[in-house]
This record gives sequence, structure tokens and C-alpha cells, in this order.
Amino acid sequence: MWKFKDKDLAKNYNKTQVAKIIGLNADTLRRVINGKQVCSKLVAYCITKFLNSDATIEDYFELIKEGE
Repeated sequence: MWKFKDKDLAKNYNKTQVAKIIGLNADTLRRVINGKQVCSKLVAYCITKFLNSDATIEDYFELIKEGE
């Protein structure tokens, strides 16, 4: 699972519009960005590519191993 690193980075975006573009529920996106919820690699990839099409997942997310 993946955890978002820098919630301050996402303050510049309208979470409802971003969620609609990515295909997530806005509340889910907010929880992921605030670090309250981890996400799958696919969701992390979608958020990463929305923020910067040239970035990798590791630029914005950290890998959380099971049981941590």
C-alpha cells in the first residue's frame, strides 16, 4: 500500500474536481492526501500522473509494507 508524503502540495488543487478527473470519491481522495488512508498502487499512480506526468510514484508516495 502507498501513503502520500506531502499534504501541503495538494492544497493548491480542488479535491472534488481532482477526484472526478481521477475517478475517485472526493472523501477518499481527501483521506489519502491527508495521510489518514493508504491507497493501492493504481490510485497512487493516478494521483501522481495528475500532479506531474513526468513524476514517478515514489516522488509523491512512500511504500508501506503490510503490518506497519
